[in-house]
Amino acid sequence: MKYTILFFIVLISFVSNLSAQQALVPGKMNYTMMTKPNNIIYNDTIYKGSSQFKQLFYKSGNGEIIGSYQKHQSNKITGQIFNFAGAITLLIGVNQFSGNNTGTAWTLIGAGFLSSVAGGYFNLMGQRHLLTAVDLFNQQYNKKQTVSVGVGNQSLGLVVKW
Repeated sequence: MKYTILFFIVLISFVSNLSAQQALVPGKMNYTMMTKPNNIIYNDTIYKGSSQFKQLFYKSGNGEIIGSYQKHQSNKITGQIFNFAGAITLLIGVNQFSGNNTGTAWTLIGAGFLSSVAGGYFNLMGQRHLLTAVDLFNQQYNKKQTVSVGVGNQSLGLVVKW
């Protein structure tokens, strides 16, 4: 009974911070994390996939933004390779059970599982780099415009900062 109550307390503490929808900030680039494909929403346009992301980020000319995007691409490709290799290794390991090679089978299953975990890690890091690129893009292009009134000894002026 104690474990059931403890489980529900832990579950409620995790679930209490969840929200149903991601907030989209108007006027800024918003990255929505999805498994396939990742989406960027900017100026009422949805960008999907690497070719559209490439157009968006290379327009900025900022080396940091482009570098984060390239890290995203390399991590995504590495993650997909590890996931594919893990799936194949796992299938071969399961197939080895029928031939009385249980030691080899368990080794292949373990290797396939570890490869899939590594692939998931690289995919997560790729999403993190894409989020970094979006944040850098927003810092570069979404500066606050200010309008103020300047008052001198004998003059009055309007100042606009872009």
